[in-house]
Amino acid sequence: MRGSRISSFIIGAALLGFSTISLSAAPIFGTFNIAGTINVTATTITWNSNDAPFTPDLAKVGPGPTGSFVGLAGQNVTTADFNRITEPVGPPGFPDQPFITFPTMPALGALDINFIYKGIYSNALCATLPATVGQTCTPGPPDSPFNFVNNPPPAPSGPQATATFVFTGETADHLSTVIVNFTSQFDVPYQTILAEAFGPGGSGVVSNTYSATVTVIPNATVPEPGPMALSAFGIGLVLFSALLRRRRNQRCN
Repeated sequence: MRGSRISSFIIGAALLGFSTISLSAAPIFGTFNIAGTINVTATTITWNSNDAPFTPDLAKVGPGPTGSFVGLAGQNVTTADFNRITEPVGPPGFPDQPFITFPTMPALGALDINFIYKGIYSNALCATLPATVGQTCTPGPPDSPFNFVNNPPPAPSGPQATATFVFTGETADHLSTVIVNFTSQFDVPYQTILAEAFGPGGSGVVSNTYSATVTVIPNATVPEPGPMALSAFGIGLVLFSALLRRRRNQRCN
């Protein structure tokens, strides 16, 4: 009876070792929205909260987060600043830079960014006047991530502009892809925005509220087993070998 229990224990431990090889941390997934204020200069992008005291590098999560982010609604997340020198726009991208972290859910790790997409429009109409509905602009050179569009209503009440831009990257554990789609809305044409910031005597900065949708998608490839899985697999092999030797010895006796 005692020998049977020992054999069962060894078999169970061996099977645990073999099964563990297929286990890995579950990838982060889901969506959530954030909002705050963006500040853009010729070389930097910085962020701050919309709520007093307007804390730098902070954004608030909106309602309805899904997947791994359920429970974040109404919470603050941190947002890292960017500099054109170390995080250039367009190919080839740059090494992973932590962008969003979760003070209230630190187990999620960081959402890293490693690519900022170039804007899709020409700069030919960026200074064209009069401003009219339907005009588009990606400022530059140098390359800019911003897609400006002049939207209805027409003059004399409008147009009004929107700017969109996109970042991509991965989770800190490299198991999921991160896509961040930004929108910023203005009550004046983009020509006015650019002239007041970067024209002669301009302020040198565009500051405006933004919203963003963050989408996190698990990668299709299966990751390599981690150190704990490999260790358990090794233990399983040792115990399984011990079981075989024990049974061989019993036959001989």
